[in-house]
Amino acid sequence: MSKVSNALQMYMLLQVRSIMKVEEIADILEVSPRMVNEYKNDLEKARIYIGSKRGRNGGYYLQNTLNLKGIGITEEELEALKMANEVIQSGNYTYATEFETLSSKILNAKKDFEDISYYNKNILKPIEMKEKEKHIWTNINKAIGRKNKVEINYSSIDYNGNGPKFTTRIVHPYGVFDYEGSLYLYGYCELRKEIRFFKFLRINKYEILKDKFKINNEYNLKEIINKSFGIFNDEPIILKLKIHYPMSQIVRERQYSTNQKIEEIDNETIYFEAKLKGYKEIKSWVMSMGSLAEVIEPIRLRDEILEEVNKIRKIYE
Repeated sequence: MSKVSNALQMYMLLQVRSIMKVEEIADILEVSPRMVNEYKNDLEKARIYIGSKRGRNGGYYLQNTLNLKGIGITEEELEALKMANEVIQSGNYTYATEFETLSSKILNAKKDFEDISYYNKNILKPIEMKEKEKHIWTNINKAIGRKNKVEINYSSIDYNGNGPKFTTRIVHPYGVFDYEGSLYLYGYCELRKEIRFFKFLRINKYEILKDKFKINNEYNLKEIINKSFGIFNDEPIILKLKIHYPMSQIVRERQYSTNQKIEEIDNETIYFEAKLKGYKEIKSWVMSMGSLAEVIEPIRLRDEILEEVNKIRKIYE
């Protein structure tokens, strides 16, 4: 990283962790303690003053925290904050309560701000699941920042109906993302020798190791996710569907891929084509449309859906 990037990262670390030892900052930024002192001097030139506390529990800390006065927050920005707060609250996200407190402080600073009639419907999670995610996130986040490997005991879903499979893996944690209201850890899995996604709620046990790792800078999570129907990163398929009303109207209103093509057959029917990854999720999506969607390609997907339909028929017979 550049000197400016490291100085900014040091500032953000001190915002989050309050007080940190010089050696700890140097370890995270992968620089010498002398360079940390230089970043301190550079930040103070920008009027971001860093104090120093001696003793066993001492270290660097921010003397002046972020002041919102004079930033010039607009009405539109306040509305965006209120809507974001509603999304987070209705989705039962990990730090929903803390975010609500933060947004309230900002919104209440403007007394004449009008409330927004907005609600976001999301999947609600049981409290024990939300607490489990929060506990894992709190500790995993430290491993991500310090670039420590993590050992996890993980239960994978077997889509062939053989029950959960438990494995112990060493993971290089790159980061965390949210998908459909659930938190996922992504990073390099030493067992599979590739980048993998791990759902927090399927992590049974974990231990932060002392071993360090280096991030593969060539991996771009956003680029990978944007090419997938969901989060599965398998081989892409060319999906061709014939979709009837009302699902045709619903599909028209969404973008499933940046390369998707929609052709109007008539007022009620469309032809949908896209190159997508995430075969299992694609199959579930197509089946959720029932008789309103017909698979043209790939033939494999067409055959598998027909097989599932025959299984369902036997159950109800």
